Amino acid sequence: MLRVLFTASGYRVGGATMAMFNLMLGLSRLGVEPILLSTRPAGRYRRFYSRLSGEGVKLLIADKELRGLKYWLWLFKEAVKQIRVNRIHLAHCHGTKEAFIVGLAARLTGRKMVYTVEGDPLTEAYYNRESFFTKFLLAALFKLGLMLADLVVGCSNWMAAWIKKQYGVDAIGIWNPIDYDRFQKLRRKPAYPTVVSVSRLDAVKDVKTLIKAADQVRRVFPDVKFLLVGDGPLRKDYEKLVEELKLGDNVIFSGFRDDVEDILSSASLVVMTSIYEPFGMAAAEAHAAGRPVVTAETGGLVEIVKNNVTGFYFKAGDWRGLGSLIVKLLRDRRLWEDMAEAAAERVKLFTPEAVARRYLKYYRKSLRKPLTLVGG
Repeated sequence: MLRVLFTASGYRVGGATMAMFNLMLGLSRLGVEPILLSTRPAGRYRRFYSRLSGEGVKLLIADKELRGLKYWLWLFKEAVKQIRVNRIHLAHCHGTKEAFIVGLAARLTGRKMVYTVEGDPLTEAYYNRESFFTKFLLAALFKLGLMLADLVVGCSNWMAAWIKKQYGVDAIGIWNPIDYDRFQKLRRKPAYPTVVSVSRLDAVKDVKTLIKAADQVRRVFPDVKFLLVGDGPLRKDYEKLVEELKLGDNVIFSGFRDDVEDILSSASLVVMTSIYEPFGMAAAEAHAAGRPVVTAETGGLVEIVKNNVTGFYFKAGDWRGLGSLIVKLLRDRRLWEDMAEAAAERVKLFTPEAVARRYLKYYRKSLRKPLTLVGG
């Protein structure tokens, strides 16, 4: 049986980690043995770990909470140990630091390492105005991770092309999987017009554009609700903008929530306003729930949403264009139903099994090749 090692920090589970969890579910269903090395999960994430265990994923959990440097030292030591003890065939990483730390462990033990790049850390650091030291450290770790990998995967075809263009490293594009079973049960139209955004409140996600569009939409639909799910450094700025536009009765800031099913069950449609988006997990999950998506024509989002079929594209930052498209979908029930049906069909491309089959093909190819450095 093929055994693949994954790693995670249990106190912080973001979109990249959820994609990894979904991949493990798919691999397990295909007869592969995924093994997760992790710190103890925080309370709100325990149900995800229980789900993994219940579907055949082997969990190796630290007996104490670890953060910062202690975590990375533990991860390296344990990765080396568990690769040997569990006779791991290859390691699969989804994070910049993990790719370096676990990549070193894989090299030391003579194992292969697959690195799925979920985004360019330098680009994200630029948009988020990180310090020079942070940018320097991320650049060094990212490039080392790329060099240590036997196979580099972009989470979309766009991301794979970006890696090749910016770093000169060949990569293949494989879409992230979503928890299809979790969302496909929600395919019913909500009773009230509710527009949902699930994203971090930072410069990259550009939720400001949606707030401006909300002012335009409420002039046509006075009772429309805009549910902004997520938190981030720009939340206070956005709350101030809502106050200035007198949108307090229409825009709701929910903060971070992990009950995505409840959120999508109330959504008429989902909006993605990112100016940079390597994949777009929220868009794929919305489609699984049978929800049309209006998205900025950005990065991997255009590989999930089909324009005029499962949703609409608008030019990033164009709040007037976005507002018009939201009104169009809320006004035309037949259009909404056609797009919802098409979205539910298209999202079958992103099931855990469908994505795991693609990875399994490349796992086997990598295992047949001698160890080499991608950058060498």
